[in-house]
Order: sequence, then structure tokens, then C-alpha cells
Amino acid sequence: MDYTFRLAGSDDASAIARLYGASRLPGAPETPGQFERLVQTGHAFLAAESGGRLIGAVRFRDEEGIGWFDLLVSGRPWAGAQLVRAVERGCQDRGIRLVRTRCEDWRLLEDYFARLGYLAIGRGRSEAGDAELLLERRLPLLTVREQRRSDAEAIGGLLGEDPWVFEQGARPGWFVASDGEKVVGVIQAAGMGHGVARVSVPVILAGYRGRGIEAWMVQRAAEYAETNGFHSAEMDASPVLAGSRKALEDRYWVLDGAGWKRVFFTPRSGEYDEQLD
Repeated sequence: MDYTFRLAGSDDASAIARLYGASRLPGAPETPGQFERLVQTGHAFLAAESGGRLIGAVRFRDEEGIGWFDLLVSGRPWAGAQLVRAVERGCQDRGIRLVRTRCEDWRLLEDYFARLGYLAIGRGRSEAGDAELLLERRLPLLTVREQRRSDAEAIGGLLGEDPWVFEQGARPGWFVASDGEKVVGVIQAAGMGHGVARVSVPVILAGYRGRGIEAWMVQRAAEYAETNGFHSAEMDASPVLAGSRKALEDRYWVLDGAGWKRVFFTPRSGEYDEQLD
């Protein structure tokens, strides 16, 4: 099932308290007042929703460059696993590579988290004296890089085109967003003539949209165009970029009618260098 995720606040106190009250998780806020006190004292909770109903929650934090989560609860199948993935995506966006949690030293729980990529790295005791596991997962690096021959099939799938041309080798001006080795987005910078580069609207897998990757990809393509002698770049004003407006403006892009424009420098006559075709 598809779920949406957002930060939980005081307005969610009753719904979240019902979830935690049924879970019997140690230390969980089982009343609206307990949850409100946690939120007011700096604790952050991520909520999962489906059909307008709150059906899961998890507490998370960053500590010395490591992401932590606990108090994971869900009222529907797979909501818990997707909450964990949502916490991981947030960590990736903040440049955090390690995520940890603790759970009861119980084989079923250890197997559950193992399926999500978490390995036991230690054993200890909870505040109540119960045996517990310390679990950790190293997240893949989220980056924007030049296209490789091995990316051909993924690029073809994103663009709906025959990947054959990408199988012949790296193509100048093509870049991909990758989650580890998984290609999740593609963008191109190409020449339009008269010293102007055309930057394509980034194509990104649904689960990675709206995380700031769009502006990152546009910036990488713009840097390529600038270093290859173009004085400016243009890009369509697609709805895909609606959430990236501020980020693009911070990177000197200007929304002009039906498109975005960026000027790299003011050229003198005869300075155009048309290296991109």
C-alpha cells in the first residue's frame, strides 16, 4: 500500500496515543498528554497516513552524525517498514550515512530488521533491565554523477527510450542521480546554438521526487554547461520543478515566462564556444 509521511504534531496526539497504547512499547506515550510533552521538549515523530487516517509513527533524531529511530509502531502491514525507509531518506538528505536503532533481543525482531538491511552490532540492557540489540545499517550514498555505460538500461527505463545509444559508452552532458548503484534520475545539458545550453527537465523516480534532488541535478548540468564555454542556459518551467523554485533561484536561475534561465557570464563578440551538440 502507498503511505504518505509527515512530521507529527500536537494535533495528532490522540491518534498517536491510541496506536502506542495498543502497542505496549516500553517508554511509548500512551496518552495525548504524554505525547504532547515529548513534542514540546524536542522529540520528533514521523507519522504515516493512508486515506486520511494516521496508521503509524516512529521517533527519530540525529546524534553525532548518526541517525537514530525508536518507538516504531504501525496499524497496517508494511507501514512500519515504509516508516523506516522514510527515516532513512531523511538521513540521506541530511548527508547521514549510518542509521541505528535498538530492539528487544528477540529472534523475530532481529529477522525483521535484517530484512530491512539492519545488522546486530551489539547487545546490552534497556533501562528496564531487558536484553536488547543494537542494530545498524549503512545507507548508500545519494549523489549526482556522470552517466556510465552500465546505467544504460536504467536511463532507457526512465526516459522510455531504447537504451542502445547509452550502451555505447558515456555520453557528454548526461548525468544521473544514483542511490548507491541504483539510478533514480537522469538529466542532460546540450547546445542550442549561439552559446546557449539547453538543460532538460530532470526525470526522477517517484519515491525520490520532492527531496531537493531536482535542484542538485540541474546544478550539476549547469556546471557542465558553464565549464564547456556556454554563456547561459535555459530550461522549461515544468511542474516537476515547482517545489524547487527557491533552490533554483538561490543558484541564480530566473523564472522568465514559460522557462528558467541562467546567465554564466557576459561574453564578448566571438567568444561563443559550441562544444556541446
